Amino acid sequence: MIRENELKCVGKLLKPHGINGEITVLLTEDVDLAQFSCIVLRLDGIFVPFFLTNVRPKSSETDLITIDGIDNEIAAATLCGNDVFAKKDELPEAEGDADGFYAADLIGFSIVDNDKNLGKITGIDDTTENYLFIIEKADGSRGLIPVADEFITGIDEHQRVISMNLPEGLADL
Repeated sequence: MIRENELKCVGKLLKPHGINGEITVLLTEDVDLAQFSCIVLRLDGIFVPFFLTNVRPKSSETDLITIDGIDNEIAAATLCGNDVFAKKDELPEAEGDADGFYAADLIGFSIVDNDKNLGKITGIDDTTENYLFIIEKADGSRGLIPVADEFITGIDEHQRVISMNLPEGLADL
C-alpha cells in the first residue's frame, strides 16, 4: 500500500492530447517524469501507481505522457484533473538539502524563534523567488517567515518543531 507521506505532488493531469491516450501534465516541480518507476494518482481515496510508456516535452512547464493501458482519449479523460505524485525516495535531492527535507514536508510543524512559539506552518508561498512559510499565529492571524537555511537552527521531526533564530522584527511580518 502506498501512503501519502511517501509521496510528493509534482504536477497535475490537465487534459487528453489527441486520440491515442496521451495526457498533458502540468509540472509543478522541476522533475523528469521519465526517471520515475511510476507516477501515482489518488483515485477514490487511495493511491494507485501508473506506469508510463512514453514521456515527451510539450512546453517548459508541460509534458505529454502515455500511460500503460490508456490508449484512447476517453480513458485518458477519466484521469484528468488528478494531482500527479512521485515517490519521495525517487526524487532527486535538492541542492543543499542534505536531510532530504522539502519546504512542503514541514507543513504542520510549529515554528519557535528563541523559545517563543510563532505559530504553525499552514502552507508555503512559492510565488516569489524566495519561498515563505505561511504560518497561523495563536491569535488566528497569518504571518510569513522566510524559508532560509541561515535562520533555521534545528528541526525536531518527532515533536514537529522548527527552531529558528530570526532577525529582530522579522517575526512580526
